[in-house]
Amino acid sequence: MASMARGQAKAGVRGRLVLMARPPFWVWPLLAGFVVTAVLASRFAYFPADLWTSHRVQDLEAAPYVRAVEVASALTEPPWVVLAVLLATATLAWQRLWSEALALVVAQAIRALNALVKELVDRPRPSPTLVEVREFPDTGSFPSGHVVSALVAYGLIFYVAGLVVPWPWARWLVRVLCLYVIAFTAMQRIHSGAHWLSDVYGAAIMTVPLLVLVWKLAPRRRYS
Repeated sequence: MASMARGQAKAGVRGRLVLMARPPFWVWPLLAGFVVTAVLASRFAYFPADLWTSHRVQDLEAAPYVRAVEVASALTEPPWVVLAVLLATATLAWQRLWSEALALVVAQAIRALNALVKELVDRPRPSPTLVEVREFPDTGSFPSGHVVSALVAYGLIFYVAGLVVPWPWARWLVRVLCLYVIAFTAMQRIHSGAHWLSDVYGAAIMTVPLLVLVWKLAPRRRYS
């Protein structure tokens, strides 16, 4: 029996290694698209669709909308995003989902990668001569750090909600909140003049496939 158990454990390790080596096929095209976008962003301050999109988004000035996007963006910054990640990690650990908790923590390293990409691409922020600029960060524009923050925190919380939240109504409440933070943060970064559209989708096509790769650290489970 002991030898059989060891054999099953080894088979489980091999299975996870194979799983980690074969992510979904769409991961690689997305990463390739990110590399191409990053190279172009290092050569061009903005793309034609960027300017058009910024003008359209900044035309939206209804007070409830402006407040909604500002709150969403604030939730991707300390202390709120730190509290969200700590609470999610503690909940996973409390339910003895150690692999998922570890993957959630490891995924936060994508933030450091984002900072490195910003330095390498060194794209300037949108110019006040082109769009209305309400924020003046001193880092590069590509990719958007707020969008990366939203995805590595609230994107993963959306995913694990099906495992750790037992009540359907509460599960979807958590998921709707996560979608709100992600989507409205993306709009706020353009609305504030801090980023171009390509900075936002560049952050998404970098972060989503990397999250999939990181999540391969966790065993497969059924998510509701």
